[in-house]
Amino acid sequence: MTFVHLIYVQIEILPMMRVYESVLLFLLFPTTVLPFIWQQSSSSNKISRTQKEVAEALKMLTVQQTKQELFENQQRAQTEAYILKNFPWIVKNNSLGNYFTSGRTHNSADVLHDGKDYTNSAIVFLHQSQSGGSAISDCLETIAKKKALPKSEFMSGSKRVKWDKMDEKARALGDKFKIHSGDSAFGLCDQLRGKCSYFTVVRNPMEHALSTYQHCKISLGDERCSVINANKVTLREWILHQGSTVFQKLLFRSDICDKRNSHLITYNNTTPGSKLKIKNENLPCWYKQKLHQQQLTKTDRQHLINYITDNLDEYFAAIGLYDELENSAHIFEHVFQLPFSRVCKNLKNTRNDELSVGNNRANNNNKPRDDLYENDPANFQYDSEVLDALEPDYQIYWKAQQIFKQQKQRLFNKIE
Repeated sequence: MTFVHLIYVQIEILPMMRVYESVLLFLLFPTTVLPFIWQQSSSSNKISRTQKEVAEALKMLTVQQTKQELFENQQRAQTEAYILKNFPWIVKNNSLGNYFTSGRTHNSADVLHDGKDYTNSAIVFLHQSQSGGSAISDCLETIAKKKALPKSEFMSGSKRVKWDKMDEKARALGDKFKIHSGDSAFGLCDQLRGKCSYFTVVRNPMEHALSTYQHCKISLGDERCSVINANKVTLREWILHQGSTVFQKLLFRSDICDKRNSHLITYNNTTPGSKLKIKNENLPCWYKQKLHQQQLTKTDRQHLINYITDNLDEYFAAIGLYDELENSAHIFEHVFQLPFSRVCKNLKNTRNDELSVGNNRANNNNKPRDDLYENDPANFQYDSEVLDALEPDYQIYWKAQQIFKQQKQRLFNKIE
């Protein structure tokens, strides 16, 4: 390399160093500076190549993300069109979206201080049995008395049928209620003329199935326990009989429960443990809903699952988890400005050891081998029929967990 070439290299690879300084360094320390120059040149080229590769990778990721978002938007649009055409009643038009996460109801950066609509709205608690539902319903009764807030009767299937048939005069009276709750309450907001908010508590579907199974062995008079005798069926048969209960409640249609519409469902009396003398018109409302939903095609069901999970934070102003009842109470209290955690001391995090898989296995030691298999939830993880029966509720539960985590982060200002 000539002296001129060296100067040229210095100009190219060390633009911040004046040329005469480089030449002076070379004349004083020729054996040290020259290798340094080549090293800097090589590193500079490597950095340049790395930056180019990173830029190309980012560009590719951006393109892929754009394609994915476009695909998801197309899928969402197809689902919404399908729902509007075939299941228009599950599109809710008079409910406030999630206080913490919903983009439909909040424009401000700090949604924690934008809650007047929620405070002033009617509130509707969707009761989930064996999921902390009774504790919340009792809490609402206490709050209503302490705060002198008008509360409607528990919204069972039969009560909801009557409510949806009310004339305009009766409906005007119904608008005066501040608090509503019940297992057939979803969709009630569309029957009210003022602002309205839903909230609920959900539980792991397998734990819920096990809990209702044990509950119904004792509480035979409960409507949920009235179609088959839980003492005469295995846990597996119970799960297949009960199905995805949250999914059923979110698809509620009061006309299905009307005795005049019993022709809309088909009742098969061959279910193990079933009470064969029950007629279609006398079936409990929840079971009529389930039977009607059994007529869904696979395409119908998948579109419904997709729509519900996509819109879960638009359906519910707040969502609680059974495993975190105490935190759920704090969330409800903040959203609705009602003293859930202060008034209702029974809203504590609940884990009943008697409902664990191990205990359920131990409680069946004297049963025949086939019954032992069918009463152990650990055996159901690869059971296609059980998984299919609970799939809608699992999809809803997983989405609810995500929403709950976001609610906690926003309310308590911490990331777990």
